[in-house]
Amino acid sequence: MSMQQYLQHYAENDIALSEHLQGNWQQVICIPAFDEDQYLTNLLERLSQQETLLVILVLNSPDSKTDSAAEQATKEYATRLRNTLQPVQTIDDRSSLLQLNAHSSHILLLERYGLPASAAVGLARKIACDLACCLIADKKVSSQWIHSTDADVSLPADYFAAQPDATAAAAIYSFEHEDNPDPELNRSLRRYELGLHYYVCGLQWAGSPYAFHTIGSTLLLNTKYYALVRGFPKRAGGEDFYLLNKLAKTAAISLLDSAPLILSGRSSARAPFGTGQAVNKISRLSVKHEEYTYYHPQCFVLLKQWLQLIPALENQQDYEKLIADKSLRNCLRNMGTAKALLHAQTHSKNSAGFLRHMHNWFDAFRTLKLIHCLRDAGLNSVSLQELQSQQDEFGFIRSALSRRSGFNRE
Repeated sequence: MSMQQYLQHYAENDIALSEHLQGNWQQVICIPAFDEDQYLTNLLERLSQQETLLVILVLNSPDSKTDSAAEQATKEYATRLRNTLQPVQTIDDRSSLLQLNAHSSHILLLERYGLPASAAVGLARKIACDLACCLIADKKVSSQWIHSTDADVSLPADYFAAQPDATAAAAIYSFEHEDNPDPELNRSLRRYELGLHYYVCGLQWAGSPYAFHTIGSTLLLNTKYYALVRGFPKRAGGEDFYLLNKLAKTAAISLLDSAPLILSGRSSARAPFGTGQAVNKISRLSVKHEEYTYYHPQCFVLLKQWLQLIPALENQQDYEKLIADKSLRNCLRNMGTAKALLHAQTHSKNSAGFLRHMHNWFDAFRTLKLIHCLRDAGLNSVSLQELQSQQDEFGFIRSALSRRSGFNRE
């Protein structure tokens, strides 16, 4: 799908703003925000140091929060922005261009309150990124890449200097979570962050093509591929996971060589997924003297066995007889592997096509589904102490533990 086809048939109506918007910028960054005033102020101060940057800021709220204190706070922040920053252009009563600094950088402020709760953050990201695509297509933004982040992120000094692989569908910044001043919450946060690295390290070790973090605030998107997969899914959570899952089927997802982004370490109940909810969950476990646990390492061993077996299945009708582990056989059977295998065999002209079909089917979602199935079939999750005791046996555990210091001392 071409960019023009995407913009014409699948983009949000907000792209019409591009026609009226006056200005030219080198780069664009997209930020959705709901009740984030204390974080936004710091982020915008950092962004004001950039030259010829357009910040597309989508202040939004879900329709389930209409007239709530959080929505009112978001609206008040929009008013303060308009009163504080020099207005450049009022496009309509919900869209205005504000001067961010004296170096030709601006904020395009979009107020989109009352978004469907089932789509809120995904739709807010899509509105911003669709408009960024249109501005790039209209040659009002020079870069072909869209930065996607969140209000509560601290960006490193070299954030905009990072050079992505031109052939990649997306690039991902490395990250760390800031310390939480509450010792118990900070302990929970470190457990959660370890879990993120452990999962990706396990996927890398197993040879999965989906071994990357899926965090919306760390993304750099290639507009060509963003349009090809029809943009961000309209979801209230997990929109970053599903976008990257689609993008990984079109081209590589690369890791940027830059200083890490610092993500907020707060607890939160505002989103159904992510750091805030995870910290809350782990903290509740701590209160009940229960351990936060991690996928059993054997899950990744079995995943690796499956991934290594796939190339040999091009002309194999009964894949199950090649799998010794009963749980792995049952999980793959329940996922409809036989049907997917037959489809790949009958629609592939060569070995490369067969592998592409199989890995497009056995994607990031089904990978996670298999891990969960193996866990539920008897590979019970393990504690941090059990994980540490197995790091000499499994190098990917050691790799994950090394991402943050201190775990090997607990």
